[in-house]
Amino acid sequence: MYRAKTRRLKRYALFLCSLLLLACQPPFQHQQQQFLQFGTLIDVTLEGVAPDKAQQVFTQIETLLKQRHRQWHGWQEGELQRFNRALASGQQVVIPPILRELIERSKTYYQITGGRFNPALGKLVAAWGFHQNQSPDYANIERLRRNLPDMDDLIIDADRARSTNPDLQLDFGAIAKGLAIRQIATLIRQQGITDFLINAGGDIYAEKNLRDDKTGWRVAIENPFYDPDHASRIVGTVTLKAAESIFTSGDYRRFSIDKNGRKRHHIIDPKSGEPSRQVSSATVLTNDPVLADVAATTLMLTAPQDLAAVTRALGIRDFLIITSAHTAYLSSSLQPRIEWPPEPGLNIQIVQQITGRPARKLAE
Repeated sequence: MYRAKTRRLKRYALFLCSLLLLACQPPFQHQQQQFLQFGTLIDVTLEGVAPDKAQQVFTQIETLLKQRHRQWHGWQEGELQRFNRALASGQQVVIPPILRELIERSKTYYQITGGRFNPALGKLVAAWGFHQNQSPDYANIERLRRNLPDMDDLIIDADRARSTNPDLQLDFGAIAKGLAIRQIATLIRQQGITDFLINAGGDIYAEKNLRDDKTGWRVAIENPFYDPDHASRIVGTVTLKAAESIFTSGDYRRFSIDKNGRKRHHIIDPKSGEPSRQVSSATVLTNDPVLADVAATTLMLTAPQDLAAVTRALGIRDFLIITSAHTAYLSSSLQPRIEWPPEPGLNIQIVQQITGRPARKLAE
């Protein structure tokens, strides 16, 4: 499990499961600025804000993003890298406060997803070459697969931690962006701004004051099989309500084809130690961008027959999973909110949610 950060600008950063202002023409000018952090373009749009106030907010956002990028980066010098080095010694080390929430939530999500969400695999992600866009180190991959580290190997005692597996290396690429987006949203909200949208390379959080007959933010879900000659760019659109996130993970943004014709992409299955198979994209809609970030990656690693149980454990109602066989598994709650093109090119299956209290832990 891991959604690796990329140094390259994503070609789809400004559209496709990303912002498409298809039906939202604001009655006033909006203020917009882009930031390059977390390996992607982060586009922030503010509505109904004077230019001078918007610039103050954008300056604060830029400062916040630079700090978090440095503090949370998995393989560049910063708090996380220093913490990983200290853990490798096998001794108890103090947990940096800026990493505390990432660690605690990661351990919780590891448990309730049956190990599908596992940020302890930083060394394995590096061995596959996704840190520096390098060729895989197959010898190291095979060594790591014999004793894959997991979040249970990280032992927490009050404000200290130690690792029982020398190969444990934390990398929060599948949760840090969501937390950064949540912190940006809090910063904006504290300035009294009620209409805004944050688009981080296609992962979106939006708030809209829906009084006065305003419509929500309408966004598009990208087609993982897009082909300019045969397939449309989007598979559907959703209008976000007052405060919602929509995140997508997929195997079509960063990948290469190996000598055996298999796709090597950046989402690593913690069970096999190899790039995930079967699911091509996973879209999640919820009000918490941290949960949306985690769930989108987790569902890339979830078999269709387990979708109802895993989404229930995570507390996710709205999701769309598209397999490599062009089958779309759509939650019954999201079904009435999606607008499909005339020919979506998918075999759509509706998944009925399991009612009752969420499971505290799934079977591994």
